[in-house]
Amino acid sequence: MYTSVYQYADGTLKQNLNEEELRGVVRDGTGMLWLDIFKPNADEIFMLDEVFGFHPLAIEDCQHASAYPKLDDFGNHLFIVFLVPNPRFDPLKPRPEGETPAETEEPVEELDIFVGKNYAVTIHRTPLPFLQTLIERAKRNPKASLERGSAFLVHDIMDAAVDQFFVMVEKLQKQAEGLEQHLQSDSDDELQLSSAFDLKREVLNLRRQMSDHRELILRLLRGRNPIVKKKAVIYFRNILDHLNRIVDDLNICIDTLNSARDVHLAMANMRTNQVVKVLTVVFTLSLPFTIATSWYGMNFKSLPLDDHPAGPLVLSVATTVFAGLLYYWLRKRRFL
Repeated sequence: MYTSVYQYADGTLKQNLNEEELRGVVRDGTGMLWLDIFKPNADEIFMLDEVFGFHPLAIEDCQHASAYPKLDDFGNHLFIVFLVPNPRFDPLKPRPEGETPAETEEPVEELDIFVGKNYAVTIHRTPLPFLQTLIERAKRNPKASLERGSAFLVHDIMDAAVDQFFVMVEKLQKQAEGLEQHLQSDSDDELQLSSAFDLKREVLNLRRQMSDHRELILRLLRGRNPIVKKKAVIYFRNILDHLNRIVDDLNICIDTLNSARDVHLAMANMRTNQVVKVLTVVFTLSLPFTIATSWYGMNFKSLPLDDHPAGPLVLSVATTVFAGLLYYWLRKRRFL
């Protein structure tokens, strides 16, 4: 299923072009066309080759999901794989118990973009609300969206996608702060610690993808393809600045998770040391009683106070006093 919006050179607008009309637009090279394809079928994949003449390798990439952004320059057209936030992904949504990260929604989705002299073709397999908003804006105000050319249209698409990443990163930061507070208040919650590790893995993966997007924009700025005009370069630099800010925010999120992990492990270590300390003190204070009972439990004759009526009382008092002296010594040495 595809949606098409075309602005003629004289400014008039036409929607829902058929295959022959699309072929005429590409052949004439005038006006500005935006073709958006959602879940392309075999006929639409064939149209990419037959009508637009896209490179076979680029068409093949459109049929396989990619976890990495990329930019290919084929001379008369550019092929861009841009990762965009998945609208179904919500890092703040509680994960059902026992569900692994692989079973949840992926945080990003692939958006394929073909850019030519007078057209832009977008291909995606997940509904993207921000893209639909841009299409509706192009229908209402084609002068602002289409008249400036294909490079500016691609900039608008990328810029809107990057703005969605700001929303995702803000949610990730809130989740990281929540985990930090929980781990600092409860050192026994291993489930939350596991969630922190899962979140850190997602943040690291997203940071790598944002770094790859920066390299893509830099390649686009350094390239000399006539499709990207000089007056559009400054707009793509603005996207680069936004990506740098996102990477900085993700670094802060990673620092928050590392801090939460370190505090959690330190608290767990202190708790273990406290238990060991208490057990050591209990064992030390029980030594006099252990020695006395072991000594009088042996098969020796003529033990001290063995036949004396007050022997058990004297022995109990002596061991208790000795245990008290041990306790006083431990307190004086600040072991307690």
